[in-house]
Amino acid sequence: MILQQEDKDAIVAIVAARHFSEQKWKWINLKKDLQKVLKAFEEIKEQYDKYPYMSKDWYVENSATKSTHMCDTWEELLLLVEFLRDYAQYFDFMVRYEGGRKMFSIASHDGELTHEQENAITVARRLRCNVIVFSVEVPDSIEFNLIQIGGGI
Repeated sequence: MILQQEDKDAIVAIVAARHFSEQKWKWINLKKDLQKVLKAFEEIKEQYDKYPYMSKDWYVENSATKSTHMCDTWEELLLLVEFLRDYAQYFDFMVRYEGGRKMFSIASHDGELTHEQENAITVARRLRCNVIVFSVEVPDSIEFNLIQIGGGI
């Protein structure tokens, strides 16, 4: 069976997610969960606007969505959201690892980067975020067998 590009991308994403989990790193799939991060930002902003007697940092630190946005301060969350609005489409994962540092990951089956991805990496590094390219060698085709088990009508 010939694998389509979306099949290869899914396999790479599964392998990358498994690796992050095995390292016990917190991670989100930006292709699937970007809107959750943006929604968390809006909810924190709304809470602060309604009840400004607590600091914005307090709302960020104590938000129920902290595992989604992975930020500790309002400034950090604001910078993250601004960055994601412009560059999230070039990354596959956001990861929080040792010491609370953030990393962005590009999952690739060939390790090649587009000019846009290279530019997004440069911007992420300026924000003091590490970037990795998680490359997995995925074959162009896979073999499979069908095993028929009788008993049908």
